[in-house]
Amino acid sequence: MGASVSTDFMNMFANDWFLLSDFADFFCGDIVGEGTERSVYEFRLDPSMVIKIDRSRQFSNVSEWDVWTNVSHHYPDYAKYLAPCVHISSCGRVMLQMKTTPVERDKLPESIPAFFTDYKIQNWGMLEDRVVCHDYANHTFFSNKVGMMSPEWWSDTYQVVKDEVRT
Repeated sequence: MGASVSTDFMNMFANDWFLLSDFADFFCGDIVGEGTERSVYEFRLDPSMVIKIDRSRQFSNVSEWDVWTNVSHHYPDYAKYLAPCVHISSCGRVMLQMKTTPVERDKLPESIPAFFTDYKIQNWGMLEDRVVCHDYANHTFFSNKVGMMSPEWWSDTYQVVKDEVRT
């Protein structure tokens, strides 16, 4: 995890909003996505990663970090389904994760680890040559629900009509 933040550092930003804006702009590139709890930006220092900012204090970053850490160490066969988390801040509000590119509906896997609970197509993407989940904060991993299952994929921007995808 990251280093702890000193009071002086916090006061520096509290007294200088321009500095805070400049600091954020230094690290956050273009916005990649935004959900109900987090904003996701291209990581300006390394465009192969994104920086996820948890705006809600629901610990979504911490949840993903915990899943990534546990899966990559204890269930390596399932790790291939996850976009790797690279670093998390000391409070968990900011996290770096490998960046994915959009995936086509017909490329989604027919079975995925059973601990996934949200089968939204936009939560998945391509990383190198494989399909991975890049938004897995909602899960049942710690309930010991292991194994594979067939998801019922859904989308808030795609409309499926007789096995055709229309946008």
